[in-house]
Amino acid sequence: MRIVVLGGGPGGHAAAFEAARLGAEVVLIERERLGGTCLNWGCIPTKTILRSAHIVFDTRRAAEFGLDASVARVDVDRLRERKDGVVDELVGQVESTAKRLKVRVVYGEGRLAGPLAIEVALAEGGTERVEGDAVILATGSVPVRLPGIDHDLPGVWTSDDAVSLGRIPTEIVIIGGGVIGLEFACAYAAFGSTVTVVELMEQILPGNDRRVVKATQAALEEMSVRFFLGDAVQRVEQDGGRVRAILRSGESLEADVVMSAPGRIPNSAGFGFPEAGIEMDRAAVKVDEYFRTNMPGVYAIGDLIGGMMLAHVAEEEGVVAARNAVAELRTVGAAPQLESVRYDCVPACVYTFPEVAVVGSSRDSAKERGIGAVQAVAKFAANGKALGEGESEGFVQLVAEKDTGRIVGCQIVGPHAVEIVHEVAVAMRHGIDVRHLAETIHAHPTVSEVVKFAAIDAAGKCGC
Repeated sequence: MRIVVLGGGPGGHAAAFEAARLGAEVVLIERERLGGTCLNWGCIPTKTILRSAHIVFDTRRAAEFGLDASVARVDVDRLRERKDGVVDELVGQVESTAKRLKVRVVYGEGRLAGPLAIEVALAEGGTERVEGDAVILATGSVPVRLPGIDHDLPGVWTSDDAVSLGRIPTEIVIIGGGVIGLEFACAYAAFGSTVTVVELMEQILPGNDRRVVKATQAALEEMSVRFFLGDAVQRVEQDGGRVRAILRSGESLEADVVMSAPGRIPNSAGFGFPEAGIEMDRAAVKVDEYFRTNMPGVYAIGDLIGGMMLAHVAEEEGVVAARNAVAELRTVGAAPQLESVRYDCVPACVYTFPEVAVVGSSRDSAKERGIGAVQAVAKFAANGKALGEGESEGFVQLVAEKDTGRIVGCQIVGPHAVEIVHEVAVAMRHGIDVRHLAETIHAHPTVSEVVKFAAIDAAGKCGC
């Protein structure tokens, strides 16, 4: 039983490793380095950069903590070296796992050449046709390239350029007020850049709860980030050694760098998917709930299928797709037991200062789905550890079904939000209601106590 995986990002290598653990012979095809965008250009390097940015941010506030300290100076070369070192370490760990599990890694450009075959233009030259009993497509996503903007113009960056850390711009205009744009806005503002964010929608973090949006924007404005909302960059012009962004409103913004960060789209072009007969939904590959495409034996996962384009979602989809592929190959004469993914309890995080973490529905979106919901809010301003750490801004907002106390969502803005959201995700995944969450003893002092207090309030409102 051979399974071929095209793409070695979080979803692809997770699929490959799970298939190998289940006893399959696995070939993993990757054109660059294992880890994909997340490890090499996205999640890991950006969080490494943000850690350095937070140190700079904290030293600026040293006097608030009774300390006399000078503001940390950014050494771009050493910052880049540290970021590269973290990435190299993690790539090495993925490579070691592939070797330990006897996953054969083929480096090169892969293209679907038939129902169960990948034609690979090998990185070292030549070609190889790799065939399997099942194929899992995991080619990820690429940055959106906006029309009318010359992305090859000096001074026009994508997120890949921003994470490369060639320099810290004096002034930077960021196109896009979503997760990518705001995280880089936060980092470069901390490093001393003058930052302007232009967002097409009327709010940053489109689709998020209003309280979350208001608190996040206020925090970034406190860092001197300027926003143009409900506007768009129509074109970028070069002006000597600088660039000028011309907005739809007529505003003209001059800067050292214009960074294009409007989001990402499935990376499906050039892989031969439609030519081979794979059904598409625009740039995304269409799948059923078990990650099967319309072509027997061919599965697709991660950013390639659209949906929640998050690394941890891709990993889970990869594991589930691998299990389903193995189950279908092993089952003869009976319907296999297949798995799907619960998307309603997947956390999504934004690593701004303070952090943002959400899971499930807001009260408004719950009501739109016909759920009678209550909302309970507890603030970090009343939490001892948050006050002691000087990070008392923000809140935990818990949303529960009124009649049952069933948790349907949570929104957190505040210290360690991306860590403490998981107890709510676990509660949602396993049907733990607000009363049981409220009855769980939380260590004191911890910021997670704010979750408990929100649960106490929600239980009272639900009559649990």
